[in-house]
Amino acid sequence: MNSKDGIKRGPFGSSLKKSFFVKKSDYVVYEQQNAIYDQFSTRYFINEVKYNELEAFSLKPNDFILSGSGTIGCISLVPDNIKKGVINQALIRIRINQNITNKFFFLQWMRSSYMQRRLTQANPGSAITNLVPISEIKNWKVTVPNNKIQKHIGKILTQLDTLLSLQQRKLELESLLYKHLKRNCFYNNYNFYYSKPKKLNIKMKDIITLEDNQRIPVSENNRKKGITPYYGANGIQDYVDGYTHVGQYILIAEDGASDIQNYPVIAVNGKVWINNHAHVLKVNKTVDFSYLLYFLKNFNYFPWLVGSGRFKLNAKTLLNIKISIDSNTENQRKIGVLLNECDSLTHATSTRIKLIKDIKQFLLQNLFI
Repeated sequence: MNSKDGIKRGPFGSSLKKSFFVKKSDYVVYEQQNAIYDQFSTRYFINEVKYNELEAFSLKPNDFILSGSGTIGCISLVPDNIKKGVINQALIRIRINQNITNKFFFLQWMRSSYMQRRLTQANPGSAITNLVPISEIKNWKVTVPNNKIQKHIGKILTQLDTLLSLQQRKLELESLLYKHLKRNCFYNNYNFYYSKPKKLNIKMKDIITLEDNQRIPVSENNRKKGITPYYGANGIQDYVDGYTHVGQYILIAEDGASDIQNYPVIAVNGKVWINNHAHVLKVNKTVDFSYLLYFLKNFNYFPWLVGSGRFKLNAKTLLNIKISIDSNTENQRKIGVLLNECDSLTHATSTRIKLIKDIKQFLLQNLFI
């Protein structure tokens, strides 16, 4: 760290009370949220006199801010384009010697699980976690690689952060597109098909048959470990030997769902084992499978659920639910293909995000020991 003022806690609360804040100024106050969320927008201002009084607590580009209370241990690198300002009492400023330490390496090093463990400590006999005293941190003896190696490590991990940020933004946009398409495709607002959509008002029993009889009640004793997916109300719960159903089905939760806004609807294909917490729907050939799947994913089941907290959807009730779908099978097919492709896209992006996170976690655990 910088030998003169490498690490400095924010001023006492009495030195920076809200009564000192002004409506608008060229000087700002940086808070805990700036370190936690890694962004530098501000909401409080001080006048020039107060800034000059607290200039020892000011921030410069390439400084670091560390959250020191509440959500502790979050660290952020101060960018080049910040406004002049000071840190409040919940922040700790760190200023490194860049001739010895690469700033990107330092940022990743401080975020590693190894350093996070060192920075935080639990009070004896309590679950409350606090930041290690600043006086103790200043006296730590640490071993770091030379600047050239630091630069390479910092560059690799920073590139992973950038890639992760881009993929997360991509997933946000894909999810918005998916929601938009679902909403419009099932309310006849689309205009990209050959024929004008017409409503077909039917009951569920007119287009599906229930194959619930083959389900097996939940029990650890009636199944062995294997390769067959074992499904319950919320998806795969295990992999077992044997199967209860073969083919293409739609599963709808029978009970156990507490979040009715995301009532579980799942497609399965091939050999599967299904327990008695999910209804098993076999779709008639008169309706496109993918179209009905996404229609049911977008359907409001609340009026047909009974109970509270642990809701239940009875088989007889399910079969008699009235629905209104597109009567044109070609429209159904196109909608099904479109939503399936969009769903696959978001799934692929989610998989990439998990892979990037796993790679970074592995590097952080093994590079900084």
